Amino acid sequence: MHTTERVTQSDFVYRRRQDSKSRILSFTEAYPDYHPQDRVGLISPRLEDGVFGLAGAVLGLATGFYDCLRSKGGEFFNYPQHHAFIGGRNGRVHTRNGDRDLTIPELGSAWGWLDVWPETNWHLCPATPAGMIEAAFRLQVNRLFWPVSFMPGTVDEPLSHYAYRLLRGRLKSVWYYDCEDGNLEVRASGSAADVIRESLERLPRESAENRHDGETTSQPWFENRFKPVEPEAFLEDMSVCFTDR
Repeated sequence: MHTTERVTQSDFVYRRRQDSKSRILSFTEAYPDYHPQDRVGLISPRLEDGVFGLAGAVLGLATGFYDCLRSKGGEFFNYPQHHAFIGGRNGRVHTRNGDRDLTIPELGSAWGWLDVWPETNWHLCPATPAGMIEAAFRLQVNRLFWPVSFMPGTVDEPLSHYAYRLLRGRLKSVWYYDCEDGNLEVRASGSAADVIRESLERLPRESAENRHDGETTSQPWFENRFKPVEPEAFLEDMSVCFTDR
């Protein structure tokens, strides 16, 4: 594991904004009821979406996971149960430059650098809300990061209502990302920012060069903005993905 010796929580600032004020949060305030066995789902309809939009939060969570292991003393070999759900079909990966044939290392290298590893934690899924929810449900995810614009339309094969009920009981938190109105910020600097830059460099070349405005490696820090929502509110947003009963 490459981040345990490089990154500490001092590399991160968690901030909640409300009206014109902001408040610095601790890790445990940002992630209430955190447990090192939490199963975290990272929804990335295109390969780059989650790497650009989630890198700071993912690396902060991984650092929290290692802090828990370090607190117990002794040596350890483990990785957090973080799962990247990446959009694709028929073996082809959705990217911002169109669908591409990528090897498994090309698909997951940037994610692995953020300690989303081993490769069994990189999942190629239908790039639809229902397809991603089904994958997260199958892997019993209880913390979910979801792009705010990734909302369902017509669903041909909705999931069963029991999936809705089980998710409602299992989900601890849902964070929408790529939010203009996000009120929770995660800023990574120092060694954490270095790791994120290295992660971006491991994306396929065209992907790394095709960043959105504001996605830059020139500053000494990276900032992701989120909108936390209650799991029940998220499931209501996704209600068309489930049968009525």
